[in-house]
Amino acid sequence: MIISDATILITLIKIDEFRVLKLFIDGVVIPHEVYNEVSKKIFAKKYLDREINKGFISVESYKDDSLFREINYILDAGESASITLAIEKELPLIIDERKGRKFAQKQGVEIIGLVGILRFLYVDSDLSYEDVLAIIEKLNASDFRISSKLLDLILV
Repeated sequence: MIISDATILITLIKIDEFRVLKLFIDGVVIPHEVYNEVSKKIFAKKYLDREINKGFISVESYKDDSLFREINYILDAGESASITLAIEKELPLIIDERKGRKFAQKQGVEIIGLVGILRFLYVDSDLSYEDVLAIIEKLNASDFRISSKLLDLILV
């Protein structure tokens, strides 16, 4: 199990590559704030609800409101809730935003981002070189950017 922030869910749904997450992990936990953020787009809500019904994603609440509020002074609600839940459950966190990653790491949360997941799947031979390039092409055509330097790190 792993906790996820909204960005990777939105991105993978948008580029129709949610299989990346399923190849990487057996299950994902998201806080209600992330569910609400992802659900702003109807197509993403339908996809998310389908994955919840299949049992791949579960929506849970954090318990420590004061920790959430403390983090929420610095980060948005989805990131704050994801980090709070990761701390409480002592689970790793998928997060791509730089500020959120730094904050989570300072709290001792193990983090990974989409680039790290792609690298892991490539090294583990779950994704071929061609698969990774096709996914990168889709990512670059969306709002998500992967520099050539990061691409080199993935495919080394």
